[in-house]
Amino acid sequence: MEPYIIDNSGIYSLSGFSYQIRVFVYYLSELEEGMQIEFETIDDVNMKKMKAQQLDEFEEEFKNKIVGSTTNITMQVKRTTITQNSAMKVLLNWILLESSEHEVSKYTLFTDSVYNNKDILFNDSAETIFESIKNSKKTSKATVTKVKNKYKEIEEFKNVYNSIQSKYEFVSMEDIDSAIDRNCAGLFRKAGISKVVYFQRIKELLQHITVQIMDSIHSQKPYVLTYQSFMALVEEICSRMTEKITLPQYSDFKKLHSIDFNDLSISKSREYKQLLACELPQHIIKTHLGYGEYYKELRFKYMELNRISNIENIEEMTHENFEMVKLELQKNKSDTPYNRLNETKKQGNTYAQNEHVRFGSGIFLTKEGIEEIQISWEDDSDETITN
Repeated sequence: MEPYIIDNSGIYSLSGFSYQIRVFVYYLSELEEGMQIEFETIDDVNMKKMKAQQLDEFEEEFKNKIVGSTTNITMQVKRTTITQNSAMKVLLNWILLESSEHEVSKYTLFTDSVYNNKDILFNDSAETIFESIKNSKKTSKATVTKVKNKYKEIEEFKNVYNSIQSKYEFVSMEDIDSAIDRNCAGLFRKAGISKVVYFQRIKELLQHITVQIMDSIHSQKPYVLTYQSFMALVEEICSRMTEKITLPQYSDFKKLHSIDFNDLSISKSREYKQLLACELPQHIIKTHLGYGEYYKELRFKYMELNRISNIENIEEMTHENFEMVKLELQKNKSDTPYNRLNETKKQGNTYAQNEHVRFGSGIFLTKEGIEEIQISWEDDSDETITN
């Protein structure tokens, strides 16, 4: 195996996660006993086809809430240039919220300082906004129309406007990743472990929160995480990501790394063609390719930790299992691609922490470019089969 050189910029960067998720985790890490944080869509919008990479594209549709015994903070996150039009949308949503039965203690507009946004939310007076709302001709489903139907008198509207302004906070954060790092230092035992393991723990948290929030969006239900549940999650992550154990959550990884057969790098790959030779249905091929991607992720994390021997032991054992299975099948006159795959999966591997790692290492070793220990469910034309 070629020597692996650690690129710290990649290990410590959280840029692979959406800004919405990073802000949520930042405030999550500030929770105290008796508090909870919530993520929900503002309108009844069908987003079942939306992917995690698109979260920031729909930022106006989401809001965060932080709730405690004396706290009810609602937050709008904007990672774009705030225009007068977008600021008005935020304010109109808050006006409807202010008149609801749940009293809000603080309204926060959170933005990334890279956009140099100015606080323009209350640039226009209540009178000016009220007149604009009155003259609106938008459909009944529009937020502005809902506000128009609710407030007929200027004085009532002014009271709500002034109330929101008195509880309003504008936050322009310079470096959200550094803020998460500071807040997570104690939670994830930064002082007692290597930086690599520490940031693997943070990324595992971000991945889990991403999956939970995407599930909530698709089911059109709020995602709620209490302080107690968060602490339990922190402990669970710490137990899986240590100096000796590296085990990403398989179910979270699978949901965020779905296999797309339209991707030519997949449909033309050797591991895909090898699985096709096993005459598996497409959904089973997709599952097996997922095993391979999961192992590839684990493999990379081992490399970050310079635990190359872990990789070598897993892969050598997998290859030896395959060779023994292949020989046995040939002796029994039952050597087919499917039988090679199926019987190899049945073999034990004490170096692999779970079955997904064990299965995934076998799929990974069917890749192009693997030398000496490459696996073939179906022999290539230039390979010799011993009868």
